[in-house]
Amino acid sequence: MSYENFAYYYDSLMDPLFYEDYYQFIIKNCQFDEVLELGCGTGEMAIRFAKDQKNIFATDLSIDMLEVTKQKAMSENVNLMLQRVDMSDFSTSHQVDLILCLCDSLNYLLDVEDVLKTFINVYQSLKEQGTFIFDIDSLYKMNVILKDYHEKEEDNEFAFEWQVENLDDGYIHHHIYIEDKIENEIVNEDHYQKTYSVSQYLYWLNEVGFSDIKYYSDFGDYHEDCERVIFVCQKGE
Repeated sequence: MSYENFAYYYDSLMDPLFYEDYYQFIIKNCQFDEVLELGCGTGEMAIRFAKDQKNIFATDLSIDMLEVTKQKAMSENVNLMLQRVDMSDFSTSHQVDLILCLCDSLNYLLDVEDVLKTFINVYQSLKEQGTFIFDIDSLYKMNVILKDYHEKEEDNEFAFEWQVENLDDGYIHHHIYIEDKIENEIVNEDHYQKTYSVSQYLYWLNEVGFSDIKYYSDFGDYHEDCERVIFVCQKGE
């Protein structure tokens, strides 16, 4: 499911320092001029790359996320090429240096076939020696950290509630409720995410053709009880 009204509140719930840490991680792990971002969200990473004089193609399945990105890019006076794209069904007019799929966007693909299609699309869209960087929420996060998770906050201006239901191993349902008392707006959305073991992702990536694959936990050395696993995959000759 793509984000709808929640897109307009997404940034208020995220830590800006996370994006800066991610940006530094990316530029440390690859060299590139042209970037395709799948699931660009509100454009935080895309805008950073545009300011760094990179050619950035920012895509998302959510029209609302793309609209937020467009407005932010205009306010930051940067040029972004924006397009609505389904990551499991896309092709590019030419190959690029770097493809990104960040902030657990891949976990919204609930069908294994769609994950494999995405990896194939990415591999075909990369130049030789190009890099694919993506992350997933770990099994530990979904099965342990988010197990029966419930968060609720409210004040005179804003009400927020996030409820997580564990449906199966690595499979969760998010229910998000936001009430903006100032703007008199309500967000009431359901989202589903699915994740797999690191070894399973490595198997799929190898099957597609990636052979040089590194993986990290939250920008550091990998360990099983992390929240986020980041994969850095290079396309060989």
